[in-house]
Amino acid sequence: MVGAAVKLDWRPVALTPDGPRIDTSVTEAETAELQRLSAGKSVLEVGSAYGYSAIVMALTGAYVVAIDPHEQLASYETMGANLDAYGVADRVSIFRGNSQTWMPQMVPSGWHLVWIDGDHSAETVTHDVTWARKLLRKDGTLACHDYDEDTCPGVRQALDAL
Repeated sequence: MVGAAVKLDWRPVALTPDGPRIDTSVTEAETAELQRLSAGKSVLEVGSAYGYSAIVMALTGAYVVAIDPHEQLASYETMGANLDAYGVADRVSIFRGNSQTWMPQMVPSGWHLVWIDGDHSAETVTHDVTWARKLLRKDGTLACHDYDEDTCPGVRQALDAL
């Protein structure tokens, strides 16, 4: 998405009427696009927080590997509880740690979708996109979040440079 910078808007969202509300900055339009892109696919997610996007993609039948250190938000236990509450814990594997550790250990050319929404520094986004390109299938899709987020200038800086 290219346009005017926007301010990150975290809000609690429930994915089903009886499901728990999960804090996220992913918009409804982005949610719909993640569902479309991930339906029945293998997904590598970099940055999970409380698990909203991992759950969105797993609900479409995707298998998701979610990389996140879960340190900044202390979100590991909450993400696990959210996966259980939405019945997708069997389709999401949490790799607790940073992308610099985990991405180089993965098999190249295996992922249908890589969703990057982790550390928003230019250096880390550059790392994540560089590795995502190696890990994606030839027909795969790379999606990055927060390009126009004014509190995350490193995302735009890295993506424009790449």
